[in-house]
Amino acid sequence: MIALLMLAAAAPPPLRLTDLLREAREKNPEMKAAQARLHAAQESVSPAGALDDPELSIQLWNAPADFATVPVMVQITQAIPLGGKRGARREIASSQAAAAEAELAAKQREIATQVASAYLDLFLAQRTQEVDDELESLLEVVANLSQSRIAKGKAEQIEFLRAQASLIQVRSDRENAVDRRLSAWARLAALVDRNPPGPAGATTPPGVLGSFPAAGLLQARALRLRPELAVARAEVAGAQAKARLARAAAVPDLGVFVAGMHAFRNAAGESNFVFAGLQINLPIFGGSKTQPRISSAEAELISAQESERATRNRVAAEVAEAHAHLLSEQRQIALHHQLIPIARQAVESAQASYASGRADFATVLDTARELRMHDLDLATHLAMYEQRLAELERAVNDDLGLDESAEIGHDERH
Repeated sequence: MIALLMLAAAAPPPLRLTDLLREAREKNPEMKAAQARLHAAQESVSPAGALDDPELSIQLWNAPADFATVPVMVQITQAIPLGGKRGARREIASSQAAAAEAELAAKQREIATQVASAYLDLFLAQRTQEVDDELESLLEVVANLSQSRIAKGKAEQIEFLRAQASLIQVRSDRENAVDRRLSAWARLAALVDRNPPGPAGATTPPGVLGSFPAAGLLQARALRLRPELAVARAEVAGAQAKARLARAAAVPDLGVFVAGMHAFRNAAGESNFVFAGLQINLPIFGGSKTQPRISSAEAELISAQESERATRNRVAAEVAEAHAHLLSEQRQIALHHQLIPIARQAVESAQASYASGRADFATVLDTARELRMHDLDLATHLAMYEQRLAELERAVNDDLGLDESAEIGHDERH
């Protein structure tokens, strides 16, 4: 009893997908980096449309060697861009901030999908170990039965040797599962920034949800919510602003200056002067500079618009594909829930028949292997169901029940 209590105290706590998803949102370094990029882009919007700093100049004029007259002029100049240049620059920065915000949302979905994938790989590896343990126990019983039948002269030594070979194969398969378990836990711990990762707790099988909306409804939702489309729309807006900025280069910019001069005179006293004026640049190189910039900006706009269209098509296809895969896995799970009880009955029947001499050894091994195959197939389909659900959530960029499915599996297990 004391040993059992000590073992329970030493075992790591169970791993729940919902907890890991929340942990990744809070601690994943890539997520934090995307958040910092968004903050940097948002803080760049206001400066992009601001006026340039005024220029202050101090000049010493006409200073002869005898310093009879020493005029000193102080001038302040302020450049004022015209033609909507400031607004266009602000819109370019705003589009970059919108793109950074959409990239953060895309990164959040990407990390969630990676966490779900690593968790399900871990679940499948742990379930493989459990199935191999069950099969090993069954094969040990069969090996003992074969020894008993050999001692009574009812079986050949080859049966015991085949049982021993099957046991070694099961142990080899379990070692592969251990390797996959360690690999999956290493990826999962890195995604949630656990350092050191510590031992992995037990996973829970995913639960199957009810019906899902039709693919067409999910596609319409995805076209509203997908971050990639938000990025594409921001790039179109940015390209439009760049085109306006390029066309505005043909409009001269205004410069306003105010100056004051103070002349120091040794004999005749002092005098003061005030100056004010305007200046503009002369955009006379339109054919060699302005027009190529306009053409380049318009080409970028066409590229951004066509990229947005391609992204819409890709999003619609991803949603339809993920939806079809999810429904297929759901049907496979239902069929395997019907198949596994039959396979278990077949193993029990073959084992009893072999013990009584009514079945051969090959039948027992075949039914045991089929049961293992069906058990692992069910675990694989459960893992793929959850993976497809995570992929569909990413394709739609909306919550469709991934957390709920994980909680159903947790409740069923306990």
